[in-house]
Amino acid sequence: MKLFFADTETTGLDPKIQEVFQFSFIIEVDGKVVEEADLKMKPQRPEAASPEALKVTNKTLKELASYPPRGETYKKMIEILSRHVDRYDKEDKFLWVGQNPGFDLPFMRAFFRECGDKYFGSWFDNRPADLISLGVALKARGIIDPVNFKLGTLCELFQVPLKAHDALEDVRATRTVFRKMLEFIPEPKKGPSQLSLL
Repeated sequence: MKLFFADTETTGLDPKIQEVFQFSFIIEVDGKVVEEADLKMKPQRPEAASPEALKVTNKTLKELASYPPRGETYKKMIEILSRHVDRYDKEDKFLWVGQNPGFDLPFMRAFFRECGDKYFGSWFDNRPADLISLGVALKARGIIDPVNFKLGTLCELFQVPLKAHDALEDVRATRTVFRKMLEFIPEPKKGPSQLSLL
């Protein structure tokens, strides 16, 4: 299985107006990390940046202006993705794993469209894995009982260090928490899957 742990930092909350400026990911193939990347890109619409978002990420518009052009970062990203997935093979896709991927994915789709690529989804299974959903499942089984499902809360619960609001630090923590959560799920027995027999 090809897992794609990913996180973004953005200039705001609305992907129609604001933009991603940092995209970090870890590619894991059959349980082994084969790639880690921390990509940054200069916003095209700095005037749309939310002051609150800049404060949370501890960034300035001057710093963001020093980042590489978006097209350059896009090409680097495609080069990395192509090493591990054949985008034209329907059976060969990454499974996106993240903390609330419903936030990150629209920003990345918008980024690809800005770079003239309408096929962001050709790299990924269209059903992302959400750390929050896994946490809710563990809570339902009485295994954990966090006050909320924020990444910081889950990291504290599982004793995972976190330097919040940096995409690379967040994605490393996300992968570690995900692995710790999986420890509560029994390994499947050898032989045909019971689900496959239904």
